[in-house]
Amino acid sequence: MTRFLHVLSGIVIWFLFAAAGGALIYANGLRVDEGQSILRLFYFGENWLQAMGVGGIIVLLSLLYLVTFGPRRPKARYISFDSGNGSVSISVNAVREYIRKLSGEFSAVVSIDPKIRPEKDSISIDLNVNLVAGARIPELSQALQMRVRESLRDGLGIDDVKEVKVLVQEITVEPRSSRR
Repeated sequence: MTRFLHVLSGIVIWFLFAAAGGALIYANGLRVDEGQSILRLFYFGENWLQAMGVGGIIVLLSLLYLVTFGPRRPKARYISFDSGNGSVSISVNAVREYIRKLSGEFSAVVSIDPKIRPEKDSISIDLNVNLVAGARIPELSQALQMRVRESLRDGLGIDDVKEVKVLVQEITVEPRSSRR
């Protein structure tokens, strides 16, 4: 709701500024006399060049606001480590997708949604998992933790995994094959 109000107020402000700037330019470009319409409010008389400049600045500021207001792409984050021959950087999104594919190795796991937190010298991982009912959660959690550490070490060369937390989000009755 807050985002909606911000967008709405931004649009209203933009239109007000654009209209005021346009009115300043238009009214002073035509040299509106005292008797003509509401545009006389925007008529500066002898200072018409100054009014057109102010109007132009208002229009440019409105356009600048419009251009910079759009959604921003999140900055890509990387995990960097020294491989012995130089520095290696792997996108956090690439690591996330790599871990997601591990769900196929466990029949009791419906899905894995990893959250990766790069820290100073290591990474921490929260595995949000959906399981099939009847899974032995303690054993499965331990196997998942070991498999993620092993996979990151052997497949990606990431040795410094501080912790791997398993967070069970959902336990479903349906087996994995019927959900897809």
